[in-house]
Amino acid sequence: MTLAERIQKLLSEAEQGLVERESILRLLYLAVLTRQPTYLYGRAGSGKRSVLQHMLAGFKDLDVQTYGCRSFNLPTKPANIAIFTSFDSGFPPMTNAISAVIGENLANEIILSGRLRPDSSLSQAGIADSIHLVLTFPDTVPPSALKDLLSDAGDPSNYSISEDLKISQAEVEKWACEIEKIPISDDSLFILKAIAAECERSNIYISARRWRGLAKMARAQAFFAGRSETSVADMLFLSEDLWGKRTTNEAIAKGFANGINEFLNAYAPDPENLRKTSQDLLVTAEHFKNSNGNRYKTTTINGEEYISYSITVFNEPITLYAPLSRIGTNEDFHPLNALHHVETRAKCNYMGGDVCKISIDSKAKRNGMRASSIMQNSQSNSSNLAPVFEDYAKLPSEIIQTNDPEIIERNKVGLQNAHEKLYDVITQAVQSLKSLKALYTKCSDYQNDPFLPMRPYKIFMDLILKRYKSLSSFSKELQQYEAAIAQASTGIQ
Repeated sequence: MTLAERIQKLLSEAEQGLVERESILRLLYLAVLTRQPTYLYGRAGSGKRSVLQHMLAGFKDLDVQTYGCRSFNLPTKPANIAIFTSFDSGFPPMTNAISAVIGENLANEIILSGRLRPDSSLSQAGIADSIHLVLTFPDTVPPSALKDLLSDAGDPSNYSISEDLKISQAEVEKWACEIEKIPISDDSLFILKAIAAECERSNIYISARRWRGLAKMARAQAFFAGRSETSVADMLFLSEDLWGKRTTNEAIAKGFANGINEFLNAYAPDPENLRKTSQDLLVTAEHFKNSNGNRYKTTTINGEEYISYSITVFNEPITLYAPLSRIGTNEDFHPLNALHHVETRAKCNYMGGDVCKISIDSKAKRNGMRASSIMQNSQSNSSNLAPVFEDYAKLPSEIIQTNDPEIIERNKVGLQNAHEKLYDVITQAVQSLKSLKALYTKCSDYQNDPFLPMRPYKIFMDLILKRYKSLSSFSKELQQYEAAIAQASTGIQ
């Protein structure tokens, strides 16, 4: 029996009789094995005592010091575990005893158990930064779990753990040395760095000791799973609400989500970004293919060349600027106005050539651009109707020189560059599909890890699958893109 199989079997036996508390029990085992100070928070009857008993039953030769509300005789030598039940931050004898145990290292592990909200009570007791994990017991039981709760499967006293599976203190000490040797992988650092960045943005304090503790928990998961370094699976527990404060939970959850997204981007870019890149490159290729070598009179705005068009709308002279890069394309776009802002009340389309078709918002056409702007601002909060554009004019572009050799050569080079970039996108998409498939297969092997949190794991696997399906759908469009490239290649010789 491997160590992973042994721990998995031990946890399975320890979970007997616990309903909707399995993930808390596994996290508590992990906290004890890595010596992370923990607060078990929940209402009376939520199962805190049962989870504690089931955890303790998995160890042998364990020196446990338990403190209630009366006696706080501290041990003369360090205990393995110090447990403070009915934690009360307003009771100085208890808080003083907790501070002494923590400050004087009178226990390898300290566990608090109580019903006081952790965000206020731990701060009041002056130990908010010393308690690394807050395991919150749910207030309710989901309807799907009622059957188990009301049967023998929900009896917390109905369990037993085989003696040969129990963990000795000698093993804990030996494993601690091995756990420290497990390196933090680059994949894991993606997650930790993203969390750290979000905590910095949100002004959330996480002590160096807590960072080391989190890393140790990740290392322990990898060790008990039989891996030589941590993986992204060993970081999934960070997505749970473990921090005792709502703002901290939200910041770390956001950082975790950002980290997972960055991690997936390293294997395969966002399919929507790939699709947009491809579409933009097709428009660029269309521009260079259909451009006829003419040099146009242009105005430079923010480093880009624009062609100006003058129209009159309701007796108002209007100047619009369309980018030169749109010549030869067939897509609608909004031009710039005289202030060099995007003019959303007008649309342009070059119709595959250099004649610009201009359409105007029907309200602007009837009332004038200035009047329609005032109406638009006054109605912005009361109307979400999309504007209706009406064809207004087809205007030629002012040509300075026809068949300019420099422009013809630039179009050839631009078309070739667009084709090469499109092929790069196609190659990237195909390779990304292979990478995502390999990642999904690799991560599927983690499902039997002893301390794997199943809820975050399923969400993570669904994210991989969702991205794979989206990318697979996009890859079907690649044939269209390849055909478009082949067709465009016949344009400029």
